[in-house]
Amino acid sequence: MLRSFLAVADTLHFTTAAHMRGVSQSTISQHINRLEKILGRSLLERSTKDTRLTEDGQILVPHAKQILAACEAAFDEFEPDFLSGHIRFGVSDDLVLSHLPEVLREFRTMYPSVHVSMVVGLSSELNSRLQSGELDVACTKRFLPSSEVFEGECVLWRERLRWLGARGFSLQAGKPVPLVAYEKESLNRRRTIEALNQAGLAWQLSFVSDHLSALIAGVRAGYGVFMQSALLIDDSIVPVEAAELPPLPDMEFLLVPGRSTRAVKALMRTLVENVSRVAPHGGEIPATLAAPQRATA
Repeated sequence: MLRSFLAVADTLHFTTAAHMRGVSQSTISQHINRLEKILGRSLLERSTKDTRLTEDGQILVPHAKQILAACEAAFDEFEPDFLSGHIRFGVSDDLVLSHLPEVLREFRTMYPSVHVSMVVGLSSELNSRLQSGELDVACTKRFLPSSEVFEGECVLWRERLRWLGARGFSLQAGKPVPLVAYEKESLNRRRTIEALNQAGLAWQLSFVSDHLSALIAGVRAGYGVFMQSALLIDDSIVPVEAAELPPLPDMEFLLVPGRSTRAVKALMRTLVENVSRVAPHGGEIPATLAAPQRATA
């Protein structure tokens, strides 16, 4: 009942909560109704347009999380060989294009009773959602040098970012550098422009979007270059070798837990043990993680 309540509290949507929990919408409703009957309080305000937490519902949220955390700790002690639950997993958009899905397939094979909801977005968005409790763990990244440190973080690899463009693309002498960039303000866009400004190079935005897949399409179409991880290098997108382009900063890819549950620990362990499969060629993996291993149940 508490898990169903928290799923609705997180999404404010009964259908979405049912998908998250892997049950029917009627089951979610029954759980909420039973919980409200036990407590003698109304927890949700429901209408045809939206769902909202009542004041009592807001009060219950932290208590429900503490109760479930205590239950998971108990199962840690008494059922070490069985793992179940639900993980809200945040991933930066470029990592989705890596070998991460293959590692997740292994995780699903080892832990079939652990369900995963993936949220894809910019690192700044993922970090905010971690802090607000909307994510259980995230694969995020940060530019170096950085004073930003996350509790429980695990650095997966470090790499020097690249200027990437379509195969055969070249800059035109005397013309501004054509940029393919995120439309809205982002750390990636800001660092790209800062690097060009510091080098005294003129630039222009030639193709913009808020979706990485669209930016990749723009680069492949020859609209310009973008600053990205080597994760995006393939047959059609390659490093642009041009003496006038300035060097780019280093970036770290890291795992950050939002909750310390057995399921989250198992996912983090699986990713760490398979980091050499996910990191791009040339990525500097910390010595403690460098030996390639295959995760075992």
